[in-house]
Amino acid sequence: MQREKDQQVAVRLSRADYARIRELIEAGLYRSSADFLREAVREKIRTMEVISVRNLDLEDAERMIENYLAEHPGPSFASEIADALGIDYGITFKAIHKLLEEGKIRKTKT
Repeated sequence: MQREKDQQVAVRLSRADYARIRELIEAGLYRSSADFLREAVREKIRTMEVISVRNLDLEDAERMIENYLAEHPGPSFASEIADALGIDYGITFKAIHKLLEEGKIRKTKT
């Protein structure tokens, strides 16, 4: 089985950025500037990953949110719930509002 070759990319950095990277290397946090750049690229790629969102009706979203809250006691932000369940923010907020109106969940005190 032939292994795919790694690709090489040339990058121009400002003197200030290069100096900061050198400081991190000298502090022992990275072995080389290439090591730093590889990690920076991987981190950026991780943060840019596409999240798939489920297309649910309100009733299904309510059920999923109730189950999530039962499994994760304590305060939760609506955005955290939406991200964890892969539900669209709009339907998440509608479902939470409806669950609040029905008294099935309650707001936490701040």
